[in-house]
Amino acid sequence: MSAGGGWRAVPVPASAVVDRTSRLLGRRPARAVALAGVCGVLGAFLSVLYTALVVTGDPTTLSPIVAGALVTGTIAARLVRPRTAAFLSVGGVACGGYLYVLSLPGGVEFLTLLAPMLDDASVLLSGLSILRIVNADLWVLSAAPVPVFFAWYLALRRRYVAASAVAGGALGFVVLTGDATVGETLAGVVGVTVAVAFGDCDRRQERLRNADGAVLVVAAMLVSTLVVGAAPGAVGTLLSPEGVGDAGSTVESSLVHAGDSIAVTGSIDLSPERRYTVEADERAYWRVGTYDRFTGDGWVRSGSTREYDGSLPGPPGESRTLRQTYTAESTIATLPAARKPTRIDGVPVPVRVTGGGSFEPASPLQAGESYRVESEVPTASPDRLRRAGTSYPAGIEDRYTQLPTDTPDRVAERTDRLTANAENPYDTARTLEHWLRTEYEYSLDVDRPRGNVADAFLFEMEAGYCTYFATTMVAMLRTQGIPARFAVGYTPGEQVDDREWTVRGYNSHAWVEVYLPEHGWIKFDPTPAEPREAAERATLDDSIETDDTSEDGAGGADTPGPDTSEPSAGTTETPAAGAGAEDVGIDPVAAADQRADDGASGVPSVPAPVQLAGGVALLAAAVVARRRGVGRRLYRELWLRRPPGGDPEAVVAGVYRRAVYLEERRGRTKAADETPRQFFAGSDERFERIRERYERARYGDGVDAATAERARSDLAGLLAERSLLPWRAEKPDRGSR
Repeated sequence: MSAGGGWRAVPVPASAVVDRTSRLLGRRPARAVALAGVCGVLGAFLSVLYTALVVTGDPTTLSPIVAGALVTGTIAARLVRPRTAAFLSVGGVACGGYLYVLSLPGGVEFLTLLAPMLDDASVLLSGLSILRIVNADLWVLSAAPVPVFFAWYLALRRRYVAASAVAGGALGFVVLTGDATVGETLAGVVGVTVAVAFGDCDRRQERLRNADGAVLVVAAMLVSTLVVGAAPGAVGTLLSPEGVGDAGSTVESSLVHAGDSIAVTGSIDLSPERRYTVEADERAYWRVGTYDRFTGDGWVRSGSTREYDGSLPGPPGESRTLRQTYTAESTIATLPAARKPTRIDGVPVPVRVTGGGSFEPASPLQAGESYRVESEVPTASPDRLRRAGTSYPAGIEDRYTQLPTDTPDRVAERTDRLTANAENPYDTARTLEHWLRTEYEYSLDVDRPRGNVADAFLFEMEAGYCTYFATTMVAMLRTQGIPARFAVGYTPGEQVDDREWTVRGYNSHAWVEVYLPEHGWIKFDPTPAEPREAAERATLDDSIETDDTSEDGAGGADTPGPDTSEPSAGTTETPAAGAGAEDVGIDPVAAADQRADDGASGVPSVPAPVQLAGGVALLAAAVVARRRGVGRRLYRELWLRRPPGGDPEAVVAGVYRRAVYLEERRGRTKAADETPRQFFAGSDERFERIRERYERARYGDGVDAATAERARSDLAGLLAERSLLPWRAEKPDRGSR
């Protein structure tokens, strides 16, 4: 208080602020930093799970689960031993797994499929995205609490290495699945390093400045990210078409080498390469696959594949049989089939079936190899489709009405207005199909929008190609609670005989399938058939000249003929001439052939060979260094040469610990019950002086600054004799002499 009776501000020295902060941290700031490192690893892991929940469920449910795990871990750290905590963690994993199994079709009967589950787990570790799991939201909520609880428990118990191993293992799992970004991965690696290094300082009760080895390690990790460009799953889930046919520079790579995910990209190219020759009694869309989970910027096919057992069920409604024979014209790793395929024969390689009822070969087909398919094509009239109702099976409705939780409300609002007069799901789909065809133009030259593709196409774009149209229509239908999915394949192609079609790369296409009760999946195609035919033909001619594919008379054969499209569901009208041409060269996956200037899509590129070789060499060096303990020895050498600081007692204690380490490096190990006097008996007199000062500082009346400086001087002499590395001694404080 001032002389006048009022209060006045008293400046607080910076050192006092630091001291107060240290007291708040329990006088152990190294402990706070180590805990922050563990939190950083857990935060990176939870960030991946949160992103998955944005796509598959409600992300707000993650917060209370994580908070509960942290509180439980904090309480357990005070009450139970590590072995008990480990048993609790195992029990938590078992409970979470049981709840997840109960959510699967068939419940606990699914346990009979233990072998397929283990097979999927191994595939998950090799790059299968979490989004591929059917009930991914429940899987995420089941997987989150145990790593958080156990890692936090161990960190509070000052077992930082074990805590880092638990948290880092959880993060490493989602890195292997390809769901973690480069930033999240790097944050986790840095967090582990910080937790281990500063945890060592905390256990030794040293100051933060003595963890300078951690700074070097973190810096090395940051630099290594400039070299290493790929890890298992880190390049993304899109499969590269390289080495499969000649699709590496085209845009229909997804149909040459089918993948489990699709990214909607920007401008695309065309390919006149012949893919198949199809023999059939009528034209159709030759479907390759379907995708059910919309991520906002692409599509993922959830669920696992199974071995083909000889037949598949047909559609529930009216249908007619369509038999097809496909002959591969180039190396290609897909098995197109008209919907709905029920049987496939003559495939020269093993066949698997996806959850959407499509076929996949175990290895690519070679040019000249063929196979036969029998399909049941739905034939219900529009009136019967209108009467289908909305009694959807629970599994269908839950799986095929999913939208990311961050989808803007305006998508549903616009759909509500457009379909206000539609009285049933079929008319809703027909209304949206017609509206998209007439309101938006068709173009292969578009800029990839940021954010949600469906929202951007509806409100920010005026043109796009089939991937945009189909994605937007599926999203709009799902806002109305109508099950819909994204389908890819080929349009009929060029008819060259009464029962023969030539299918080329530019016939690749994307469309929509809507589930109607009692009829199954019905096709709709929102991509406009007109008026882009002339522009596409010109683009196609340029592509043909560039690719120089004229072995079969490219001039006329490469130009799509009229009337090649299949009519949409329930319609009787014939598409306009050239209706198949609007899909020339469209790639439903397209990300593998994205143009270099379209970096906004966020799809990482495959590293150059030099980068990959450097990354492998760096990884090998790291493994060798780790096995030989190089990192720890380097850190200890740096710690050994860092002069201890603080008050005189802290300096003497730091010198003593370094003296013990110097003796232990010669093969002597200090036992837990061995006194300093016993340990240093018979050692150099400088060790005896260090021991004497340590005993005085800890058990006697203390030491002054001059004594502390003499202890550091003795240590410097010992280091100068026993090491080739320089000892960085600090200048003595003149005031202490």
